[in-house]
Amino acid sequence: MIGRNAEIAFLQRMIAEAGSGRGGAVVVRGEAGIGKSALLEEAARTAGDDLLVLRITGVESEAELPFAALHLLLRPVRHLVPALPAAQREALRGAFGEGEGEGEGGGGGPDRFLVGLAVLTLLADLAADRPLLCLVDDAQWVDRASVDALAFAARRLGAERIAMILAARESSVPGIPELELTGLDREDCETLLADAAADLVPEVRDRLIEEAEGNPLALLEFAGSLTPAQRAGQLSPLPLEPPRLPLAGRLEQSFRAAIRRLPEPAQLLLLIAAAEDSGSLELVLKAAEGFGVGLPDLEPGERAQLVQVSEGRLRFRHPLVKAAAYHEAPVARRVATHRALAGALDGDEHADRRAWHLSAAAAGPDEEISAVLAAAGERARRRGSHASAATAYERAAQLTVDPRQRARRLMAAAEAALGVGQLARAGAAADRGRRLTGDPAVLARLAAVRAAVDAEHGAPAASTLIEAASGIARTAPDEAASLLATAAGDAWFAGDHDALRQTAELLESLRPGIDPRLAPVAAAVRGIERVAAGDPAAGLPLLRAAIPPGRVTDQVVGTYAVFSALMTGDDDAACELAAARVGTCREQGLIGALPHALQLLTQARILRGRHAEAAESGAEAWQIAHDTGQAGRLRHLHGILARLAAIQGEDDRCLRLAQQAEGAAQERYGSGWGGCALTLLDLVRARYEAVAERMARVLAGPLGHTVIVTFALPDHVEACARLGVAERAAQAFNRFDAWAAASGRPWATAVAYRCRALLAPREEAEAQYMAALDWHARGGRVFEQARTELLYGEWLRRARRRSDAGVQLRSAMSRFAAMSAVPWAERARAELAAAGARAGLPELGVAPNPLDALTPQELQVVRLAATGATNRQIGAQLFLSPRTVGFHLYKAFPKLGVSSRADLSGIDFGSAQP
Repeated sequence: MIGRNAEIAFLQRMIAEAGSGRGGAVVVRGEAGIGKSALLEEAARTAGDDLLVLRITGVESEAELPFAALHLLLRPVRHLVPALPAAQREALRGAFGEGEGEGEGGGGGPDRFLVGLAVLTLLADLAADRPLLCLVDDAQWVDRASVDALAFAARRLGAERIAMILAARESSVPGIPELELTGLDREDCETLLADAAADLVPEVRDRLIEEAEGNPLALLEFAGSLTPAQRAGQLSPLPLEPPRLPLAGRLEQSFRAAIRRLPEPAQLLLLIAAAEDSGSLELVLKAAEGFGVGLPDLEPGERAQLVQVSEGRLRFRHPLVKAAAYHEAPVARRVATHRALAGALDGDEHADRRAWHLSAAAAGPDEEISAVLAAAGERARRRGSHASAATAYERAAQLTVDPRQRARRLMAAAEAALGVGQLARAGAAADRGRRLTGDPAVLARLAAVRAAVDAEHGAPAASTLIEAASGIARTAPDEAASLLATAAGDAWFAGDHDALRQTAELLESLRPGIDPRLAPVAAAVRGIERVAAGDPAAGLPLLRAAIPPGRVTDQVVGTYAVFSALMTGDDDAACELAAARVGTCREQGLIGALPHALQLLTQARILRGRHAEAAESGAEAWQIAHDTGQAGRLRHLHGILARLAAIQGEDDRCLRLAQQAEGAAQERYGSGWGGCALTLLDLVRARYEAVAERMARVLAGPLGHTVIVTFALPDHVEACARLGVAERAAQAFNRFDAWAAASGRPWATAVAYRCRALLAPREEAEAQYMAALDWHARGGRVFEQARTELLYGEWLRRARRRSDAGVQLRSAMSRFAAMSAVPWAERARAELAAAGARAGLPELGVAPNPLDALTPQELQVVRLAATGATNRQIGAQLFLSPRTVGFHLYKAFPKLGVSSRADLSGIDFGSAQP
């Protein structure tokens, strides 16, 4: 290939690395004709017989057919599907239309990310015996469901012997590195023309190079379209399209001119092939019968090298030729062609393709065709292809006459678009639907979509949800309660107490008629409202009542249960409930819901002082949220991980994460964790004025009443005490003291006593510190206990009671070190040195526990391996391939000083479950 040595070398390295167990993926991006297909062909040739090659080419007419490309790619290896883990197997079968795929509400179908995991596992199984190369050409025309599944797999290749190369005109696969193809330089253009058109005179050659802009296809096509006289430079100017047209447009115009030179029957046959473009010669000829054309009419197109036929497949020389054949025809002939193709497609297996041909043939509203498209949308929904479903429902709505029916189809389109993360599309469909109907049930579902879109963009959504819930309160109380549960969360983070109060009141009015399983949500919302109103004595008992004694399977109820435990300071319950929620997501393959469950678990673990485990679950939550495109969830996670970075002394990382979570343009996206993380970092770095100023801003903002801000109030008290301005902390202390008394948690009472000690006169402080330590001894947050010991030790040192100070400071130092709270341990060690202690802390940064040397994912893997789980079972739980699990074990064993899985049974992993 002329001029592509660097790109070929890049792909060869990537393929070689995959062969040695370092899988990877890349998107080759560039304009039409730039050489993407040729580069993929070269990659396949380079792979030779050493790699198994799976390849497909995206087809424009199949861009709305659910999982069409994935079905084609995996068709040669479908025999491996039965061996997949059960949930993955059923997800893939559902995607291919082989299962029921029923789901709840407007969602339904298999989890689209679980389909991606099934693809990863299947490809990994295939690559176990022989390295694998997956090639996807024209990815811009691959259906969205297939793209999502392939992208999920591509981002998690890890230690797989798999290379995946996708070619696209535009970047259509987010999260995968790109290799951009640009135009050839002048020297390479001259070399290409010397090989293909050596008889060109210099001035013609120069003009062609200028027109082609380094595009190889354009260069060859323009040269091939010249007459002998033009090639000799006898006519000027050359009959090329004027430069004002984009290059792709000039190329298409050149191909259209070639098509116009064909006989009319040949043009018609190429139109039919372009309209169908599945490549089925049998189907094209069947549709052509009604027009009186047939196989002999293909010959002129073949002679002109516009199409080629082999083994019953008809292929255009280039997608731009296909586009030219289609657009060169008048509209009326295109409509007739689509109608003929719809008539030629028999059988249920062609129902979706037939629906889209009928859609293309519709010149105006048509109830019959709209019903056919709506059915296609429903099939796509059941198979988990929400993007295809949204398109089908939208087109069905366009062709629907009855406004109320059109609103219902727009509702289905909006919900499907929301399910695949197409927020602008979902919002637009919801807004159109709301203007067409007065049906409260439809309006409620449309309002839920609109609110979800608004919340993601930082706009208030509670009032929209409250209004919608009011409309269906009598007819559908459970659905109304679900809307109100969402409204309460939005109002809480928006600091909108009026909306929160309205939500609580409406939920209470619904309580007699709703499913008893939803009753805890109503209690929790009223409890939240009371806490936000500054009445924890009334709110916390309601929240404690909302904490169930056992496992909860319902997502909304389960989320509120964890939140209630967090808000009441019951860290043990929060960890157990969140871990159960994570387990449910893993068992049911709910990859899309898993990051939120892991986020709650990470929050609970941080508050409980289990920082290594928090890093483990937080890293997994971040990675899956990233892989699944959950931008809002990532912002929350950034704030939570920022607090972990503050505790561990990773200053730069803490600052970066907090800014991503609580940036000025995204304040409503946060939860207060980012700001409170910076507060904690400033506190340990003795930047007390910064703490006081930051906390004042946080408390005055919409997030000033949230859970983490409540727990950060003692930081504000400590900073003000250090600055000698205790009066600035009075309000914060009173609020925390009231919450601590209402919570009944020993650790909270202890921290309240610690705050009193900081604010008290010197002669009264020790009694408060002693009371704090007595309450800490009853259990609870170890990090807060260590902070109390540190502060008391500092107080004792300043009172010149060095021996007593050493007892407290050594204990604090030991606790901090065990939690990897490096800057806090360093501060305790500095105080010990100031107190005259000789013995110090072991080198900070040297892991006191071998488990601390593991990465979060390695820790997850070895924890599960220690239970006896196989690599395949571990992979199914962690959404990794078995080979990647094995790679993590290979890396973890030397760090732990073990040589086999059996040795893991002797390691103490603690009581937490992954």
